[in-house]
Amino acid sequence: MDHDPYAKAFPVPAFPLASTDFAPGGPLPPSACATVDGPGESPALSWGPLPQAARSVVVTAFDADAPIPGGLWHWVVKDIPASVGGLPRGAADRLPAGACHLANDLGRAAYSGAKPPPGTGTHRMFLAVTALDVEVLEVPAGASLAMLHILMVPHTVGRGVLVGTSVAP
Repeated sequence: MDHDPYAKAFPVPAFPLASTDFAPGGPLPPSACATVDGPGESPALSWGPLPQAARSVVVTAFDADAPIPGGLWHWVVKDIPASVGGLPRGAADRLPAGACHLANDLGRAAYSGAKPPPGTGTHRMFLAVTALDVEVLEVPAGASLAMLHILMVPHTVGRGVLVGTSVAP
């Protein structure tokens, strides 16, 4: 599938986003994948410098190649202070002060690792860090991830995107 969820997003300045766990476009590490033993752990991420107006960031992980309409959101964290600059591997279990998870498409307020269904080929996980001009993004309880993205639009001042892959058995 060629869908890039950010290709049609409102254009904003880009900033660097990297991981010590995988190369851009390369395979996600086994630790970032779900297994029968658990949901996996979020990969290490580092970003910046952010635009000067940034006050917080939202981190998301999206499988654009999931065999369901609209893809699959694996991870959503909002209100990470702009001063943080990155998250270590497994940070989904120990977020910076003030940050909070929103429920992903699997109903978990946590990171859910990649696990492509058999026969669906290579999947791309789009990890994105979106810089916002507010410290706290007000999101109504129970809001959808689409609503989160709508609420982010007027506050977005920059974005970094990093893609990793996972292969279905």
